[in-house]
Amino acid sequence: MSTYFRTLQKTLQIITFLFSIANYACICNDQRITKKYIQSEFVAKVKIIKNYKNVDSKEIYKADIIINELYKGESLKSIYINGRSDGNMGSSCSIFIPENTELIIYAQKNNNGKYTIGMCSGLLYLKKSNLKKQVRELEILKIFKTQGINLTDKINYREKGTLSKKLEEFKGIKLDKEYGIYEIYFDSNLKITNVKQISGFENPIDKKLMDILSTTEWTRTEEILKNEVTENRKLIIGIYFYKSEKENSSFLSQFYL
Repeated sequence: MSTYFRTLQKTLQIITFLFSIANYACICNDQRITKKYIQSEFVAKVKIIKNYKNVDSKEIYKADIIINELYKGESLKSIYINGRSDGNMGSSCSIFIPENTELIIYAQKNNNGKYTIGMCSGLLYLKKSNLKKQVRELEILKIFKTQGINLTDKINYREKGTLSKKLEEFKGIKLDKEYGIYEIYFDSNLKITNVKQISGFENPIDKKLMDILSTTEWTRTEEILKNEVTENRKLIIGIYFYKSEKENSSFLSQFYL
C-alpha cells in the first residue's frame, strides 16, 4: 500500500473516531446557578463517604454523604448518582464520583422519589483549579439560604433574546461586585408584573438593570406549554460582571461563566 493511501486511511480513521465522539458526547443544557438551584429539591455542600455497587445493570448507584452545609431541602444521608460505581465506561452521561470527593450538589427527585444527580446537574467540584468560581457560587448560595429562597420550579423559562443586546450598553463599566441577583414576577400570561432585587451590585445601575428586566419578554420550553402558568410565578435571574482582560472590555451578561 502506498504512503498516500496509508495516510488517507489513517485520516479517515481519525475522522470516524472524532465523529463517534461527537455522536456519543453528553450534551447538557444551560447550567446557570439560579436555574439549577430553582429546579433542584436538594442543594448542599457535601463529601462523598461511601459508594455502593450498582444493582443489576441499572446505571444508577447509591452514595452516602456528609453534609457540610445545607442550602435547600431536607437533610439527607444518601443520594443516588447516575453512573457506575466501579468507574467503568457507561453511557455518555454516566459519571463516577470517588469517595472523599467534596462538591456542591444540586439533586432532583426522580420518579421513584430518590434524590439523584448526574452529569447535567450542574455539580461544582471543590478543587484548587476553580477557587474563584467556588467563592462566587458559595456566596450566592449563602444569599439564597439567608433570605429563605426555597422556590422549586421545573418550568424552563426562556428570554426572547433582547436582554443580551440591552446589556451591551454597560460594556466597559467598572464595578466592585461580580453579580446581581433579581426576582422577576409573572402573571398567568407570562407578562412581568414586578422585578425585585435580591442582591444588587450596590451601585446606581441596579435601578437601571431592574428597569431593563421589567421590559424583557419570556416564554416556556415547548414540552411545558400544556401546563398552566399560575399567577405570581417567579423566576430568579443573575446578571454577572466580567472584568476587562487584555484587549477585551468589561461587560455584563446573563450567562454564568
